[in-house]
Amino acid sequence: MSSADWIPFADGVKIVAEHPCGLVAVEKPHGLLAHPNPEEAGARDNVLIPGNYSFEEEAFHVRDGQGGVRRVYLLNRLDSPTSGVLLLALDAALAAEVRRLFARSLVAKRYYALVRGRGLRQPHGTWQDQLVKSRGPGGGVRSSAGPGPGAPAVTVYHWERSAGRGLPISLVRLEPRTGRTHQLRVQTSMHGHPILGDRTYGDFEFNKAMGAARGFRRLFLHAATTELSFDWAGRRIQFSAAAPMPEEFERALGGADDGPGRAKDPGVPVSPRLRVRL
Repeated sequence: MSSADWIPFADGVKIVAEHPCGLVAVEKPHGLLAHPNPEEAGARDNVLIPGNYSFEEEAFHVRDGQGGVRRVYLLNRLDSPTSGVLLLALDAALAAEVRRLFARSLVAKRYYALVRGRGLRQPHGTWQDQLVKSRGPGGGVRSSAGPGPGAPAVTVYHWERSAGRGLPISLVRLEPRTGRTHQLRVQTSMHGHPILGDRTYGDFEFNKAMGAARGFRRLFLHAATTELSFDWAGRRIQFSAAAPMPEEFERALGGADDGPGRAKDPGVPVSPRLRVRL
């Protein structure tokens, strides 16, 4: 039995790892908000944990079934179209410690994305860009490469394989070293390989054509693994959680083609892999 069974997660949310210290990892399906957003329709209902959310505390206020209210702290975020691993904490001090790790880029994250093109100019490398945040036409926050100084955005990338049947898409592994707004979506687009299904930074004609031909609808970006280690209560805690690559990705790839630089064993999770060590 999970120690987080009392949390009323939205449909489709799965607990994928937890630790006795109060750290919980869940898999968020695409299309679900990490927290309420008044700028998005249906934001109060279509959220990770329905109910009250404090933006000041960055925490959900949840009835525990015993007459009390407990806080569930949200430690990181994913855009609503992005699926994958999210971290939560059941303790305020623990939440503050893990947030410090995120702020210092000490949390290792791995994403997978389907992007336009059957290969990259360099099959692996590092993107280093300066991103500037602004408000989009609808009032939402956007990031872009802007004139003058911006915030550094660093991502290590690796091309894994191209799609079968000659489809002009590839699977890439992305490991962000910084955590800028929409970083992966912006950088893939900036470097000529927008993510399939991205309605903000993507290739709209390409998305439309692929959607009409193959029925692709979602944003093909998935947070596959998260790993961190830290000292807590006199012990060294190493925590790792993984969410398997969604079936839609494999269906879109339709069987891999070999090509230059393709990793023979890309290491894409195809079943839940949970490792929690004390």
